Amino acid sequence: MEVTRAAWAGFCFGVKRAIELALKARAENTGPFFTLGPLIHNPQVVDFLAGKGIQVIEDLAAAKEGTLIIRSHGVEPEVLAAAQELGLRVVDATCPFVRRAQRLAKDLTEEGYTVVVVGDKNHPEVSGIVGWTGGKAQVVENPEEAARLPEHPRLGVIAQTTQPLSNFEAVVKVLKSRDRVVGEVGNGHGAEVKVFETICHAVAERQQAALELARRVEVMVVVGGYESANTQKLTRICLQTGTPTYHIETADQLKPEWFAGVRAAGLTAGASTPDWIIEEVERRMNELGENAQEEMRAAEVKTLRGGEIVKGVVVEINQGEVLVDVGAKSEGVIPLRELSCFEIASPKEVVSVGDEIDVWVVKAEDSEGRIILSKGRADAEKAWGRLQSAYESQAPVEGTVREVVKGGLIVNLGVRAFLPASLVERGYVEDLSKYVGQQVNCKIIEFNRARKKVVLSRKAVLEEEYRQRRKETLASLEEGAVVRGVIRRLTSFGAFVDIGGIDGLLHVSEISWYRVNHPGEVLNVGDEIEVKVIKVDWENERVSLSRKQVIPNPWDSVAEKYPVNSLVEARVIRLVPFGAFVQLEPGVEGLIHISHFADWHVARPEDVLTEGERITVRVLSVDPAGRRMRLSLREAVREGYGPEGETKMAPEPAGGEDEAAQPVAEAAGEAGEPRDEAHTPPEPAFERAGETGGVNE
Repeated sequence: MEVTRAAWAGFCFGVKRAIELALKARAENTGPFFTLGPLIHNPQVVDFLAGKGIQVIEDLAAAKEGTLIIRSHGVEPEVLAAAQELGLRVVDATCPFVRRAQRLAKDLTEEGYTVVVVGDKNHPEVSGIVGWTGGKAQVVENPEEAARLPEHPRLGVIAQTTQPLSNFEAVVKVLKSRDRVVGEVGNGHGAEVKVFETICHAVAERQQAALELARRVEVMVVVGGYESANTQKLTRICLQTGTPTYHIETADQLKPEWFAGVRAAGLTAGASTPDWIIEEVERRMNELGENAQEEMRAAEVKTLRGGEIVKGVVVEINQGEVLVDVGAKSEGVIPLRELSCFEIASPKEVVSVGDEIDVWVVKAEDSEGRIILSKGRADAEKAWGRLQSAYESQAPVEGTVREVVKGGLIVNLGVRAFLPASLVERGYVEDLSKYVGQQVNCKIIEFNRARKKVVLSRKAVLEEEYRQRRKETLASLEEGAVVRGVIRRLTSFGAFVDIGGIDGLLHVSEISWYRVNHPGEVLNVGDEIEVKVIKVDWENERVSLSRKQVIPNPWDSVAEKYPVNSLVEARVIRLVPFGAFVQLEPGVEGLIHISHFADWHVARPEDVLTEGERITVRVLSVDPAGRRMRLSLREAVREGYGPEGETKMAPEPAGGEDEAAQPVAEAAGEAGEPRDEAHTPPEPAFERAGETGGVNE
């Protein structure tokens, strides 16, 4: 019996995350641990957590102290408030998709909408969502209930995350028929309806995979807790196909009579079912299937016919052929060329003694009385049926890359399939040879059995996975959170950072505390950096990031590092008509007004300084809050520090040699101020000048 596991089975993202959070919190903390209701709807997992010291309580009053873990279904805000009043440490393991639904319900209620939740009114997730509306939400389970809703001027429609998409769409259709959607012309009621699809698409994919599998097999087994709503829905979906379907929690509930005479059985599992239970059930199903096959083989000696596919066991391997026991009066022979649809050097590349394989009967008896078999043809025949189903349902298929050819790769799916180079990755791939021997998941984009043509796209699978990661990341993001990401692209206005399936924008003004003209001055594509989430636009799926908010602000320590009257070194970075801006360190700039250049009248800053020059200046004032610093070159010159390390002389006047030889100090007059200060422009306000001493522009 062949047992096939559905493509999507077992823990979903939210359930896996909840268990990981619970175990991590338990490992890092001491004291009592509780969950308000089962963390997930699976008794075996609940027992496992209890063994780790995480107990289930039904009433919050039972938790006098310790840590409360909020289960993946989420809770009402009143429960969180009550836990805080009791002094409990709270670990919120609410599924990010459920949290998004809660947030939408709260926002819609505050905006004056009547929230309609499509779901099971007795499910804890729905109860929690209703709680975020202050108990004002209306819950409907189907289109009939939606039709009976009283009229409301403004409706906001959301869904329980495990709702079938078809039911949600049917409810929305009813509401649209009686009210009008925002921006559309209605039937005169004047109401407006906002629709938000909050269904976790992993649920829809799981249900579709189970449906497709149930149509192809003779018996279906669904594994999961009896109280699990999503497992119950899987069971109902499989039963609708007419295939015998059994809902179990553990492997010991399997019965041999379910598989009597069955050649193909299917297996799927609910979102709360751990991998170890699924694997145990699959192993037991295989054992029951093997026992049934052995009983059938013992009851009869096969009479083979050309063109049929039978099972056999490899009993001997020679250099050019393989002997297989197919239950006939003699062993069958597989020639080397019939072992695979690909060229091989030795049979041992494909089979080993003891392997059970499917073979195609080429000849029931040749001229020498031998049974001639083909494994390659049997594999191809099975593969064509499987690939046709995968092509029609657009389910991914897995194969091994065998070789590089012109324009792409050849993949072994039981038949030869072509994977174009442009569809191997989401981007361009220079060297395809690294994929040889690798297992790849692809979607079939072209299928023609008559011409033996199969064309694949790995890019389609990667894009789908990327979109799923993007949704999961977006759902779990919180404004103010610090995350790590990889720089994917640089532009003139900023950098795009991949923070887990979604590219957030790091604007050039948020890269550093100092002025950055282009992101390439600081960052490189491929760099891994730490950023802060400063804004999330869930509706348009946009995220704004900041790097400078996770690095120290240099102005926080300026007053201590550069006290007033101290002499410091600086570099001239910009000359302006009223003075010069200098940099003391990256992110810290100050202004030398032109009146503080020298002890004589300076008409143009470039007569004294040049950009890039290093000088010594005296600190006149520091304003950390305004990120401003006033500096003086003149005061440093008086101390013997010139722009080039020498005392500057006043420019030679027209009065003669004696006057031209006067040093700066003498030319300045008794008061130590320039004689023509009346002709020097006053120090401008930073704002009026359009420049700031260190403000990141």
